[in-house]
Amino acid sequence: MSLTPRVHDDGRSRLMAYDHGAHLATWELDGEPVLWLSEAAVLDGSHAIRGGVPICFPWFADGPDGEHSPSHGVVRTAVWRPATAQGEEIWAWELSHTDVVSAPGADQIPGPFHLRYAVRLSPSGAGRPVLHLELQAHNPGPSTYEVEVALHTYVAVGDVEQVQIEGLDTADYLDKVTGSRRRQEGPVRLTGETDRVYERSGPVRVQDHAGGRAVELSPRGAAQTVVWNPWAEQAATTSDLTDESWRRFVCVETAATKEQALTVTPGQTRTLGCSLSTHPVGR
Repeated sequence: MSLTPRVHDDGRSRLMAYDHGAHLATWELDGEPVLWLSEAAVLDGSHAIRGGVPICFPWFADGPDGEHSPSHGVVRTAVWRPATAQGEEIWAWELSHTDVVSAPGADQIPGPFHLRYAVRLSPSGAGRPVLHLELQAHNPGPSTYEVEVALHTYVAVGDVEQVQIEGLDTADYLDKVTGSRRRQEGPVRLTGETDRVYERSGPVRVQDHAGGRAVELSPRGAAQTVVWNPWAEQAATTSDLTDESWRRFVCVETAATKEQALTVTPGQTRTLGCSLSTHPVGR
């Protein structure tokens, strides 16, 4: 059975989301995708949705010890409860630890939690809409714990081999493909399978020369930026990617992982968010 999408039209923008994973699947601006969604995405609730902005919580990938499962945590395949939208919010959702007690991996949750996630649009000074994403993680329990969190944003591009990512120059990063630690020199250009965790969180601009625009991501509440693309060989072995789809996106993720994970004390709420805006390419 197919999932039922939520659709919102707002002037130049069209957004689509699902309660499955509180997943913002698409954002189109003037009919062109800003967020990429795979043509082969599974939309029946049996898997995480490939594309858009998956939410990773309470661990990222296979966790800080490399032994957590399922990949990227238990909430991206959970059915979230719609919450009352506030202010400019288009949609909001909530999820608690009690909602995922029977999910695979629930025994690895570090403590009780309550999440609230919201999507909103606002106009920019240049007349272009800005998309805002915000995840709040509350600890209602008696003990402090740490959680890994990421907004796994798939940015749509014309050709990833012509993309240039600015804002990470001189940042140290872990290259998860080679297992080495390096320092970025100049803008990021992708020439093969890429999986890097940069120790920097600040405005990052994806210069999409083939697509004729730039997409800027401005994070909040995180210490890291992840850049990921599987490239041709990995895409060919991934069932919800088509052979050439790897060319059409680059993931630029607002993240807090490993040593930079979020510490949440009893009664505390930690917030991680990201805003996305479009600009003329090269500016």
